[in-house]
Amino acid sequence: MIRKLLQTAFAGTAAVGLTGAFSTVVSALSLKEDPRDADRALHVWARLVLASAGVEHEAVGLEHIPADGQVVFVSNHQSHYDALVHFAHIRKHTRYVAKAELFKIPVFGAALRRSGNIPVERTGGGGDRARLSEAARAVRERVSVLFFAEGTRSEDGLLRPFKKGAAALAIQAGVPVVPMAVSGTRLILPKGGRAVRWGQRVALVVGEPVSTEGLTNQDREPLTHRLEDAVAQLYSEACKRSGDVP
Repeated sequence: MIRKLLQTAFAGTAAVGLTGAFSTVVSALSLKEDPRDADRALHVWARLVLASAGVEHEAVGLEHIPADGQVVFVSNHQSHYDALVHFAHIRKHTRYVAKAELFKIPVFGAALRRSGNIPVERTGGGGDRARLSEAARAVRERVSVLFFAEGTRSEDGLLRPFKKGAAALAIQAGVPVVPMAVSGTRLILPKGGRAVRWGQRVALVVGEPVSTEGLTNQDREPLTHRLEDAVAQLYSEACKRSGDVP
């Protein structure tokens, strides 16, 4: 018990300290024209925070990510550690569609905004639609975007129905969608939990791109279902690799 408390205290203190320090660095680097310096800082931050919790992580299928041009990534969502796993392994210039509450956190929220992440209220209102339209322009021109398509974290590890935002953005931007799945992160810090599970195995599995060429807004729903099926298959493999089978 004492060992678990010490591990949780260390992981929590390290995560807060590293996030505070790197938020300032990322904010400063994001003011430069070349985003790669901020990307490298995010990569280092993610790996350090994962190491502070003893996380053993691997990624397979990274060769499926197109080297040129932008994409929309679509993933399942289990934990706050999901973003760390993505930043640790995906080296493409990528930002997130994230809930607006995160942008209100001192220092961290400013880093999120300055580095180009997209806040949404998840109400489906006009403000969110306007932000997604702006995101479509950004994806066409300069940055890939990652969606947690379930809209919230899964507490039991079971996949939830996907929302249509990722499909709509990809179609509007005219870029392919790269499905991927993460497993094991929910056990590091369960939703609503306070104790960090030290040494958890985590797997990220990336699938082949799905083209949106020739698709229109009317194709959002079938594309969403196709992405759901793709992520479900990838998730099955990720679960076997992480050892976390719901």
